[in-house]
Amino acid sequence: MLYLLSYGHHEGDESPAKIVAPQDTYRVPSRVFAEPGRVGEPWRRRTGRWIRTVYASRMRNSAEVVVVGGGIIGCCTAAELAAAGADVMLVEGAEIAHGASGRNHGLIFYPQNPTVDPIYQQSHRMYRQMAGRSRIDFHMDAEPRGFLILVAEEEQWSSARREAECCKAGGIAVERLTAEQLTEAEPHVAGDMLGAWKIHDGYRLDPGALTLAFALEAKRRGAEIVTHTDVKQILRSKGRVSGVATDRGIVDAQTVVLAAGPWSPKLARSAGLELPMTAARGWLLLTDAQPKLFDHLLESSGWHLMAGDPGPRQVTVSAYGAEQPAPAQVGLLVQQNATGHVLIGGSRITSLQREPEGPEVTREIARRAARAIPILGEVPVREVWSGVRPATLDGLPLMDWAPQLPGLFVAGGHGGQGVMLGAGSGLLAAQMIAGAQPYTDPAPFAFGRAALVS
Repeated sequence: MLYLLSYGHHEGDESPAKIVAPQDTYRVPSRVFAEPGRVGEPWRRRTGRWIRTVYASRMRNSAEVVVVGGGIIGCCTAAELAAAGADVMLVEGAEIAHGASGRNHGLIFYPQNPTVDPIYQQSHRMYRQMAGRSRIDFHMDAEPRGFLILVAEEEQWSSARREAECCKAGGIAVERLTAEQLTEAEPHVAGDMLGAWKIHDGYRLDPGALTLAFALEAKRRGAEIVTHTDVKQILRSKGRVSGVATDRGIVDAQTVVLAAGPWSPKLARSAGLELPMTAARGWLLLTDAQPKLFDHLLESSGWHLMAGDPGPRQVTVSAYGAEQPAPAQVGLLVQQNATGHVLIGGSRITSLQREPEGPEVTREIARRAARAIPILGEVPVREVWSGVRPATLDGLPLMDWAPQLPGLFVAGGHGGQGVMLGAGSGLLAAQMIAGAQPYTDPAPFAFGRAALVS
């Protein structure tokens, strides 16, 4: 198994970096060599850009703990395990934050479910601490921006009130706005809105940069970070986990942490384990930078899931074969970032493939945005992308040792709350793996909970 290296980060620095990033390579130090089998053609296509890749000497073929997945959950878990003294190797098939961890709104706010509130509070504290010591600027708001839950029709007041009351129970200040007060707060919102509920919450950040900050923190604490390396199989020997097989070799390990997001179920099946997890794709549109359009985070009534709301359901063969399958859940969540770009979402559609589904969902998101905020109708769209989020049937994460397979720990199923719960989830997972006292009760996130076994 070989390191995939990329040079050109700092002029004059030829030391082999443990973290592989898709950076252009302008020179190759003499002690490294071009990719085996492709001498004379050391260029590879990565993420829409041509980059030059080289390999150094073989990396070690064993670790105490292998973390599979370079998203926010995997990176935070690796950082906490390394801090506890474990010999950790994190393996990612693409780049750090390549999946949903780098393809979301980048918002943290009260999760509207008291079961996960301790994890959210812990995550928020850890993000503040990371912002104070990391050289990576992930642009976390110092103060809450405030959500406005827009009410366009009379029957939407009940769902908006339900969300507001849930936030109030969690200690968040809320207030109901009349149509006139809404127009005063946000003049660009459609004039026929009936009003809104204002939630004094919501912090923006750059989720990809946040994930990278924790990956670098894991490296600083001694973890080895390997990217562009696919884990193909979880290996077993004598009734327990014995390591992983990758496309660059086998890594022996006593413990494997499965944090591969929506691809965790496939890897789990390679070890004979069926995960009670599915996946939902969420779409986002990004506009050109604009002068200041609005101050708040704007969302449609009923969009955010709360305690008791079901996660994405499994799709039967009959449903998949229907001429008109069930429509995607489409709502509206709009924010203007500090750069002036406007980020518009969102959707939840059960995803059964890596390739994105058709454009119907993004068109519906755009229609809703232009309807609620007419000025957006004339703003150019710069990018459209999606992220696939792993989710469980009850909407709670799955963080537990795999039943009947010693050595495999599963950390995933956070749905759309991966960034909100990332650092706290990593800490909880590390404490459980190390046998330390967990800072919060892990029972609600166990394999054996009622919602996953009924």
